Amino acid sequence: MTALNSNLIKSLAASSSEPAFLTERRLKAFEHYLAAPMPGRRDEIWRRVEFGRFSADTIAIPSNGETAMECSFEKSETAKGAVFGPAATIAKDAPDVMQAFWSTQVFPSGVENAVNEGGKFHSLNQALWNSGYVLHVPKGVKTEAPFKAAFTTSANTKSLFPHNLIVVEEGGEATVIETYSSAPGEAGDVPVLCCPQTEIILKAGAKLRYILIQNTGTDVVYIGAHRSNQYAESKLDFASAHLGAKWSKTFMAAKMLEPKAHAFLYGLYYGTGDQKVHMDTYQHHVAPDCITDLMFKGALANTARAVYRGMIRLEPGAQKTDAYQQNRTLLLSKDARIDSIPGLEILANDVRCTHGATAGQIDPTILFYLMSRGLTEFQAKKMIMDGFFEEVILHFGLDNVIEPLRKQIDGKIGWEE
Repeated sequence: MTALNSNLIKSLAASSSEPAFLTERRLKAFEHYLAAPMPGRRDEIWRRVEFGRFSADTIAIPSNGETAMECSFEKSETAKGAVFGPAATIAKDAPDVMQAFWSTQVFPSGVENAVNEGGKFHSLNQALWNSGYVLHVPKGVKTEAPFKAAFTTSANTKSLFPHNLIVVEEGGEATVIETYSSAPGEAGDVPVLCCPQTEIILKAGAKLRYILIQNTGTDVVYIGAHRSNQYAESKLDFASAHLGAKWSKTFMAAKMLEPKAHAFLYGLYYGTGDQKVHMDTYQHHVAPDCITDLMFKGALANTARAVYRGMIRLEPGAQKTDAYQQNRTLLLSKDARIDSIPGLEILANDVRCTHGATAGQIDPTILFYLMSRGLTEFQAKKMIMDGFFEEVILHFGLDNVIEPLRKQIDGKIGWEE
């Protein structure tokens, strides 16, 4: 196994002839990686994660140039001036955006921030990133066709560290579809690590629809972070689906930095077999008069387990805040389990903040009613589940995303007629 050290970081950087400022940020992140402890049972954010055979020592280091990425963009006349493409290419062709925003504001390299972050793994991504994309939408440009980035692991993938940057300038609009999946093939002895990081910056009046779909194979450990910094009157619609991986830990956050910023976060998860799904959300209000609304719904079958940790934090200046958070889970077997941990930290006094969590099995009365109308037990359960998820699915907003997502969910249902 290749030893992880500063010389390797420099070698990876030199192989792509990247600008010096990127290499400097890699090395800062690597220093933090070395200093940060491996998370474990004593770390509240991580203590419910069952690492199994996975540890920092088992991470396979990617070779020079190793990547697994597809980028495509359906061009339209309204996208003039937008820059989109692989990060390594943008670093050479348009480095100004990366120099200003890459690992500087949303996830500053080498900076310790223990609140709702992955610590050691965040820094590992910033040190070893071997793929990723950059999207820059200029001031006032409103794009129509979605930008798409697809990341795929395979049996030959050692590890995947995508680092992504989205910057939408004042008054700009965009849609991004970001997917993680696995090619068919036999699982290896050592889990593949997929460790992405996406930084989102929405300037005043900017709008972004951000769609995240994680459906990797059961030989994958997924540790991801996806966070936005938002300025005055910006709007984020963030819809995510968490369906794959042996076990996953996904950090999702929105930070309201100026008044009247809005963020809407919707997510669904479905665990089967012995999958473990961990989701950490963070609604961080710094400025007054902002809105965040969050809804996560999930279903767990067999011996699957999920942990949802949600936090709404209001700083002293975040008056007139309206923040909501809810988590609902269907338990489809007696052995499935959900730990739902919503939280509030409110340092302002003129606010509206609420949260709630529910978990339970399918109501037998509703099931009996549907079966009395001629449906089989399978059909009745399927109808209940479809209705349960539909409220979230519709927030993905695009037919070419919604229909495949419904099929992916259907493919996980293991009941027999």
